[in-house]
Amino acid sequence: MTAYTQYTDVHLLELLAQGDRVAFDAIYDRYWQVMYQPAYKRLRNKTQCQEIIQDVFIDLWLRRGQVEINNIKAYLLTAVRFQIYKAVPKEKASPTFFELHEAAHVSFSGAETNLIEKEFMRFVKSWINVLPEKRRRMFLMHIEDNLSTKEIANRLRVSQKTVQNQVGTAMQGLRVHIAGFFSRS
Repeated sequence: MTAYTQYTDVHLLELLAQGDRVAFDAIYDRYWQVMYQPAYKRLRNKTQCQEIIQDVFIDLWLRRGQVEINNIKAYLLTAVRFQIYKAVPKEKASPTFFELHEAAHVSFSGAETNLIEKEFMRFVKSWINVLPEKRRRMFLMHIEDNLSTKEIANRLRVSQKTVQNQVGTAMQGLRVHIAGFFSRS
């Protein structure tokens, strides 16, 4: 094991893709604490943080030959972030569409970025297309036109509370939908 501590992330990822358990353990030793700190900062629950990190590493092992990873640290931190988003109670603030998109983008690089980004955007657009018409319109005005709920309410001649409810419901649904994108095999 001590020899593996000197290996670069790239070399460890190559060995991991071949099913090398010692390389997996080296990645775990190198990154579990890096993953734990932001998880604990957000959740303040030691057991929940440990479970999230364990789930991320289990997924990494199970998908070791299926996913090409260029930046293991970014990949793991993004995976933890999405697990945290799924774990945070619905009453708490949800990440915005752009925060989710940015987090997804960070974990990929090179040629895979374009492919993953295109697939991600198709996935999001298909979800947006099935929203009820009024909710879809308000949501798009909010994220594409960057309009405030007050501006949308004025343009559509509805109450600001209605717009807030519709946009909030859409954001909550998008959060769940995007979590599904990253949890599928």
